[in-house]
Amino acid sequence: MAKTDSVIAGQTLKHLLVAQALVLAPLVFHIPYWLSGLAIAVIIWRWVLHRGRGFYPGKVSRTVLALAVTALLLLSFSGRFGMETMISLLAAGFVLKLTELRTRSHVYLLCFLAYFVIGTQLLFYNQLVGMLYSLVCFAAVTATLLVNQVAKAEQDGFQPWPRLMAMLLQAIPIMLVLFLAVPRIGSLWTVPLNNGSGVTGLSDSMSPGDMANLMQSNEVAFRASFRGALPPPQQRYWRALVFDLFDGRRWSQGQLHDVASGRSSIWNEAKGQLERLGDSIEYDIMLEPSSKNWLYGLALADPLAEDIYMSRGFTLFQRRPVSQRKQYTLVSFLQYRAQPDSLSDRERRSALQLPDEGNEQTRSRARQWAAEEPDVQALVDRFLAFVRSRFHYTLQPAVLGQESVDEFLFTTQAGFCEHFAGSFVFFMRAAGVPARVVVGYQGGEVNPHEGYLTVRQLDAHAWAEVWIEGLGWQRIDPTAAVAPQRIDRGVEFSLDDSDAQLLGNAMGRRFALWANWQLQWDALNYRWHRWVMGYDADTQKQFLSKLLGGSASWRSVVAVIAALSLILLLIFVFLFFQRRPPVAVEIKMYQRVCAKLAAAGIPRYDGEGPRKYSERVSRLRPELAEDFTHLSTLIERIRFAGDRSILPEFQQAVRNFLRQLS
Repeated sequence: MAKTDSVIAGQTLKHLLVAQALVLAPLVFHIPYWLSGLAIAVIIWRWVLHRGRGFYPGKVSRTVLALAVTALLLLSFSGRFGMETMISLLAAGFVLKLTELRTRSHVYLLCFLAYFVIGTQLLFYNQLVGMLYSLVCFAAVTATLLVNQVAKAEQDGFQPWPRLMAMLLQAIPIMLVLFLAVPRIGSLWTVPLNNGSGVTGLSDSMSPGDMANLMQSNEVAFRASFRGALPPPQQRYWRALVFDLFDGRRWSQGQLHDVASGRSSIWNEAKGQLERLGDSIEYDIMLEPSSKNWLYGLALADPLAEDIYMSRGFTLFQRRPVSQRKQYTLVSFLQYRAQPDSLSDRERRSALQLPDEGNEQTRSRARQWAAEEPDVQALVDRFLAFVRSRFHYTLQPAVLGQESVDEFLFTTQAGFCEHFAGSFVFFMRAAGVPARVVVGYQGGEVNPHEGYLTVRQLDAHAWAEVWIEGLGWQRIDPTAAVAPQRIDRGVEFSLDDSDAQLLGNAMGRRFALWANWQLQWDALNYRWHRWVMGYDADTQKQFLSKLLGGSASWRSVVAVIAALSLILLLIFVFLFFQRRPPVAVEIKMYQRVCAKLAAAGIPRYDGEGPRKYSERVSRLRPELAEDFTHLSTLIERIRFAGDRSILPEFQQAVRNFLRQLS
């Protein structure tokens, strides 16, 4: 329908303001709060103005307002021009454009801006529900465009949704072809966000109480999907960091933390010190944003991606922090020997480092036991038997002082995994045995609807490694000696009722129906992120290679062109027949009569009406005059007088005339 004026109609403004509110709503927590308040005020003001109250600001007033908003944005972000600053600037322009909204052309501009703002939603909300909400926003903006095209006098009865659904159905096949076949060059939602917000998770150091604090978080750390059978719970140690430096209270990364440059020589050196035994397992990790550059994998994981490196402590990392969800594939050997022959002098010093003084009771006991148990394995077994017989596993241990190891081993004898791992490594080092602390996660919840493991922050764990000549680095978990249920079944089965109350997701543990709903929703989101959000260049290459029977680039180009051409042709055919008005039954029957007469040598001329044609037929074939004149009179009354009550009489007249011609 053509536009008859340039004034914005009430229906258009309603659609526009609702669409703008929907588009801006998800960004409320990611733009300055004052900007959200300004958006609400401007939307309300614009509707009040439409109702006949208020006035438009002048050019000077709008300029001053724009400068003030720009200055406030600079102050809000302390002069930093990051991604969040640019998003806020786009949102500010989207809001301030309302202050000069007068004509239909302004509506078009605002709608086009809205599409860009919808794209920024995906930076923060790329879960399935976020995508569905963005689709709702897209539909609302497109409906505004459709309403804006209709003349003002016709908008009251206009419904944009049927036309919108038709447009969506036409776009879906094109979207699928573009998504599946067009080369992947990165997505908007993979842009790093440096908003300075902290992310709950493991830290690059450990002191008593740190791991226990993570137990109160039910946030997902990562998910793991295995190509074959899941490893048993006793093998689900997700390695993240190795701590070899102790200052008397806190463990941190020391000699092993020289991986910042990502040098391939470090990786090759680490891999060269490994002996892989037994069969391998292949699995995919979907890692949640952590703002850290370390990655997670089962013991002795071999990354298949070129941007993942291995440290000298056999941990995995990438050069940049994980600021967005990351998916990667690993191959692990659960049976291995790491550095079985010898340690370098630097590695041995690092694995035996202790402060010059402190925790003297532990040092003395370690030296005594080492003299009594010269075999390292026997010394380890004696320590584990000691903690198994006397210690208690709890999330609420007593606060330890400066002599933290002595106080834990000989006084409180109650603690969490970091207490057991840290004190064990200190004891082994005091006994002259190379040892180190390893932190990461242990276990994971199996999702019965999809078969993958979900590892949460409450699965955070610390264990130890000791070096035994001929065997290399061996995993020792003192926590398993005190609370074997922690390893076999999960952390919540190893705690008493008082401690269990501190765990995250208390509602899910109490109500089975709620827990099952959570698992189903998590499985749905997992499929979404794995097959849609995780559809990267490598996945696309594998898919197209299997579909097209080869990986040559020309195959993809031909496939895209052919698929798009076919879709566009089908859409064109659909629209062509949709726009053609249906042929009335009386016209079809009259055309049959004309065709019969043409076959008898009396064709109807172009533009010749029923009456003129009837007169000519009567002159040439007098025997047909009466019947054909009656038939022609009926068709005229039906078509020009609108008298459809005589349609049955006309149909009978046609049948009689055709029998007469036969």
